[in-house]
Amino acid sequence: MTVQLRRYATPILGAGVVLLIFGIFWTVIQGALQPVGEVTGALGIVAIAGYVALEPARVWAALTGRAARQGGNATVVTLAVVGILILANVLSARHSKRFDLTAEQQFTLSKQSLQVLAGLKEPVTVTAFMTPNYYAAEQVRDLLKEYTLHTDKLTVEYVDPEQKPAQARQFGVTQDGTLVFQSGGRTQQELGSDEQALTSALVKVTRSESRTVYFLTGHGERDPQGTDQADYQQAGDALGRDNYTVKTLNLTSANAVPDDAAVVVIAAPKANLTDPEVKALNAYVDRGGSLFILGDPANNVSFAPLLDRWGLSLRRDVVLDPASSFFGDVASPLVSRYPYHTITKDLAGLTSVFPMASSIAQASQLPSGVQVSPLVQTSAQSWGETDLQTRQAKMDPGKDTPGPLDLAVAATLDLPAQNGSGETKHARLVLFGDADLVSNDVLQSVQGSLGNRDLFLNAVSWLAEEESLISIRPAQPAARTVFLTPSQVRLVMYTSVLFLPALVVVAGVWVWWRRR
Repeated sequence: MTVQLRRYATPILGAGVVLLIFGIFWTVIQGALQPVGEVTGALGIVAIAGYVALEPARVWAALTGRAARQGGNATVVTLAVVGILILANVLSARHSKRFDLTAEQQFTLSKQSLQVLAGLKEPVTVTAFMTPNYYAAEQVRDLLKEYTLHTDKLTVEYVDPEQKPAQARQFGVTQDGTLVFQSGGRTQQELGSDEQALTSALVKVTRSESRTVYFLTGHGERDPQGTDQADYQQAGDALGRDNYTVKTLNLTSANAVPDDAAVVVIAAPKANLTDPEVKALNAYVDRGGSLFILGDPANNVSFAPLLDRWGLSLRRDVVLDPASSFFGDVASPLVSRYPYHTITKDLAGLTSVFPMASSIAQASQLPSGVQVSPLVQTSAQSWGETDLQTRQAKMDPGKDTPGPLDLAVAATLDLPAQNGSGETKHARLVLFGDADLVSNDVLQSVQGSLGNRDLFLNAVSWLAEEESLISIRPAQPAARTVFLTPSQVRLVMYTSVLFLPALVVVAGVWVWWRRR
């Protein structure tokens, strides 16, 4: 009987190997042990064991022969290499290091995003409703993975709304690519797929209330919803992404600054404020309010009724800086070094441009309780030109103010304790000598490559006492287009289509000729 079965030993071994491989393959595909995989695997092991029982001498010879020893050495080396690779992967997973070589650091989270992630106090769940065909699915997955690497409080779930329509309806999701952020009973939906959108959604869902920023109107000021080149629509949108509620305020009808005002922005009025308006704004400061004033040398407006109590004023000049200017325009100073302040501490390496700015003067003796800190200063070669009609601008000693000059300052004012509480309040002020630095025209022109937007937003965050939002915002990727001349186009075409293939053919003919 055994002799007859030995004739089928080899087929039995083959069948056993096939069954065992199929059982392992089936288990791996299903992700768990199932009867099909278990039965086929067991049959394969039984068949292989049967071959060993039928051909023990051949099995022993195969295990102890010269080929086996050589194969054993090869197996040991292979296992060693595999072990080294496994160890390297484990170490790299535990101590990962990534290098972002892109010019805008597109694959590195900004400091603001890292600050928001580090400040998470409650768990946040992100449910990404994306179909496999969503155009930005890979980008969103990569970004969310990067976020989870920096905090253990962020949980991400991916849902295909076509496969689970009930869950999509539960969250009111109607568009492919919707991200739903949940934390502490609050929900925030986001359709954006870039870092700025995701960080903004995180800020909104983790803050119990939104701070309100009012823009003063009624005197021709810059409009935070306006689309004209000089208006502030882009700046207003940026504030909204930082979880601020942006509103306009006309003190002619309101008579007082609302109690929910975190910051009041006065951006380049074209007419002087009336006495009742000045009184209302000073009363707001007395309550511990924050003012953000941006001047414009083109407007003959006096801010003295508001700035005198701070010991500050805007000179009637235009700052010229031949040593550092925007594309040679000396009336548009470039600034890349900033005095240290909470507003500017993260702007190192960023350049800001101030088109047509007035310089800021500081009283020799500041009023009691006032502390002033410069934010932006020009170079020592700059000056404040007072003769705005001349075509040959030059420094006139005794008439013009020599540099370095302040273009932006921040100030605090100690207020006396009220109602006998003993608690001292502080009012805050930021004064810019230029209002064009965050106009729609300038922000569209620089496309995020300069620090204007971050300087403005950091100033608002400091005024609103939201220091956790003070950092550099995620950079927008810059489009890079290669423009070739006709001769360069012909060079590329002929090199790739003609010269390189011809070189390969010539090399082949030469090798053939040598081997003849």
